[in-house]
Amino acid sequence: MKIVQVKCPSCNQAIMMKEKDKLFYCDKCNVMHIREGGAPEKVDFEIAEFSPKAQGEKVYMPFWRLYTTFIVRSKNVEGGTIFKMSQWLKGGSDSGNMFIYIPAAELDAGTFRKFSTMFTGAAPRYPTRLNFNNVRRLPGTLPKQEAAQLADFVVVTMEAEQPGVLQKLDYSLTVNDTKLVYLPFVMTPQGPMSAL
Repeated sequence: MKIVQVKCPSCNQAIMMKEKDKLFYCDKCNVMHIREGGAPEKVDFEIAEFSPKAQGEKVYMPFWRLYTTFIVRSKNVEGGTIFKMSQWLKGGSDSGNMFIYIPAAELDAGTFRKFSTMFTGAAPRYPTRLNFNNVRRLPGTLPKQEAAQLADFVVVTMEAEQPGVLQKLDYSLTVNDTKLVYLPFVMTPQGPMSAL
């Protein structure tokens, strides 16, 4: 196995990491990049600010924020009166645009589902900051392409949680834009908890 030193694609500074992470951050020039099978690719990213009330061990968790177009061609729901997706789509109809949040950190299935549906159902609002301020980043292990593939899973999971029986949902989901978002969390004995 050949080991290659990781360098920032902008300033050529060596990037040292203790954990296995697919996302590399240069604190000298504030550039994030990913390496997937070849040359480094710069990643558009933002860092959310912690709530002033956040107490405990602070960490930043990476999420892929997908800006998507969701178009429902047909649906059939029995036992319920509301098509849940219409609550999240801009305009309140069965089709429109929405943000889907996919955790990029390695999480168990239940935690992955909890955070992806929580932030997709209620897109977080936050002030941003320019750097991580020496707060630990959880390693990003999910590539951008896999995040786009998981968007369908999040949509179907959220719709299936609606009271009633979803019998048919024929739709298309197009990812228009992807951004890496680091959201603030505090570590608790029950697991990570949002610190927005």
